[in-house]
Amino acid sequence: MPRYRAAGLLTRLLPVLLLCLVAAPPLQAATFVINNQDSPGEGFNDPTPVAPVGGNTGTTLGQQRLNLFQKAAETWGAAIESAVPIIIQARFDPLSCDAGSAVLGSAGTTYILRDFTGAPEPGTWYHVALANAIAGVDLVPGVDDISATFNSAIDNNNNCLSGTNWYLGYDHNHGNDIDLLVVLLHEFAHGLGFSGFINLSNGSFLFGIQDIYSHFTLDNSTGLHWDAMSNNQRKTSATNTGNVVWDGPSVLAGAAGFLTGGTDAAGHARLYAPNPVQSGSSISHFDTAASPNLLMEPYITPNLGSDLDLTDEQLIDVGWTWADADGDGLNFPTEQSLGTDPGNPDSDGDGLGDGEEVNLYSTDPLNPDSDGDYLGDGEEVNVYGSDPNKDDTGDLAPRGNPDGTLSTGDLVVLLRLVLELETPDAREVVLSDMNHDGLLNAADITLLAAALGL
Repeated sequence: MPRYRAAGLLTRLLPVLLLCLVAAPPLQAATFVINNQDSPGEGFNDPTPVAPVGGNTGTTLGQQRLNLFQKAAETWGAAIESAVPIIIQARFDPLSCDAGSAVLGSAGTTYILRDFTGAPEPGTWYHVALANAIAGVDLVPGVDDISATFNSAIDNNNNCLSGTNWYLGYDHNHGNDIDLLVVLLHEFAHGLGFSGFINLSNGSFLFGIQDIYSHFTLDNSTGLHWDAMSNNQRKTSATNTGNVVWDGPSVLAGAAGFLTGGTDAAGHARLYAPNPVQSGSSISHFDTAASPNLLMEPYITPNLGSDLDLTDEQLIDVGWTWADADGDGLNFPTEQSLGTDPGNPDSDGDGLGDGEEVNLYSTDPLNPDSDGDYLGDGEEVNVYGSDPNKDDTGDLAPRGNPDGTLSTGDLVVLLRLVLELETPDAREVVLSDMNHDGLLNAADITLLAAALGL
């Protein structure tokens, strides 16, 4: 069965103590840089011709792979803030694969840092990209932040997963193939902070120092977080199936009303703690009991897409900040809940920003004409000064300064417009057409008279 391999702790993880002497600049949506490590003719540089698929316009296998990396990076970049670019050292290489199983890929942080300026918890390891984002400066200049390797053996290989391929489209219409975009979103999350640095075979911390992931890992049987346990207690907890949970406040809030399975009685999302321990999977994933399926389960599951479900909430718990990538005043989870475009400040193109619509006017940021009067919301606010939540159809009098109510005065104005005794202005052209048929005639008079009870 295809599975993710959890973020591997790379050999370059070092205990680094760095102090930032420069004040952190204002945060911004995160920028990711893909550092292509593949040689000519392979991986991202594979020249095999392919047809565009699912919105991916690449015409070679290598370009489509690179496009998918960039798409996943853009998705995460819209969700979290960092003034420091996040560099992903990326490659496609042949990994373990046979007819029935395969390692899809892995990603992990290249360094971990503690006691940097602004660190929320002292004496605690943080992934380098997160530490950089909190400090506001690059704490380890000249090095990549995340290392990511994915399995090139899956493509065009009948001996790997019985001929199953990567699906390289953006639309998740993967059929029986493996949705690479989902796998990338999952693995990038490991490199950003969805992993701890514990030796699960003996429960010890790396260099004896706790990590921020353990700070929110709670064992309900003991009532202890992992950063308050002994090594032996953590070793035991790692196989305490169903009783190890993530108790960060953002995930708890996000799980409410969303998860219908895979939580404890208090609503905390369960972490994956099988017995025996599964190296690379245990604890650094949500439990497979979760319903609906979650991006950060250890096995790739059906019906996943680009929704980050509780993954971005987990990253917020460990120290990331939600982004407002388009500067419209709505952060990423708010835009997700509304269905607006986090990369477009005016999702419906009506001339009002999404944040303005939600916070100032209570209009629908996905409907350019919230009140259905055929005047756009932005037009009403910015041009006519009328209420974008009130249907103004038929409100014509007094001319030049309508009073917001329907009266016989409106009927008189409409009669004069129909009889061409007056020339309608742009607003009157719309609002005098009572049935919105594009014509100004007796039918409109009849409808307005009926509305007045005449």
